[in-house]
Amino acid sequence: MKTGRMLHRALPIALLLVVLPGALLAKDDKPAAVPSMRVAIFPYLNTTEELGAAKIMGDIMRDQLKKVEAARATFLWPDDVERLLTDSNEMARIDKITDRWATSGILDTTSVAGLESMLMVDAILLVRVKEWENHRVPVVGAGQSSATVALSFALYDVRTDKLLWTKSPREQRFSAEMDASSTSVNYDETGVIQRKSDNAPPRYESVAGDLIRDAFKKFPRG
Repeated sequence: MKTGRMLHRALPIALLLVVLPGALLAKDDKPAAVPSMRVAIFPYLNTTEELGAAKIMGDIMRDQLKKVEAARATFLWPDDVERLLTDSNEMARIDKITDRWATSGILDTTSVAGLESMLMVDAILLVRVKEWENHRVPVVGAGQSSATVALSFALYDVRTDKLLWTKSPREQRFSAEMDASSTSVNYDETGVIQRKSDNAPPRYESVAGDLIRDAFKKFPRG
């Protein structure tokens, strides 16, 4: 009788081992961590007439890319890319890659070859400033001042040359409409606005920051 009771108690455990082996092993079976993608950001290509656009873009990119989770991607900044390629006497690759991409939308695969080991990255990110314009309305009643920013991003796998991700955001943002009857707006008898603060267009930093933040919300995982 004692043996029968022991078998009776052991039976449910045996059934669990047979029917649900995965459930019992799941606690110790942890999935392997996926390493984040290592991305080299190439120097920003500025094809606008605003010479300072690339410098402003650099500051904004650093601020906005801090919000990309490290598990998704880690970034090698343009200064570091230039330093590493200078050390390898390969700086010419930057212009060849960015110029061909900007003019034809094609990756210069010859210049990309070997970057994986030179930069120790999985992908390169190409960035172009396409529009960077301020329009200030000088006269009351002639419309609203505006700022226009257009950017282009392309992420390429350095092993396969495959395009992994691309975005080309653009926005023309207008300032608040002026009330000509308001005493706070300073203009002369011909309607010419006297103070720049009264008809100032939106700030580049605000427009570009929003475009970059929204674009990188769907940045791919490694």
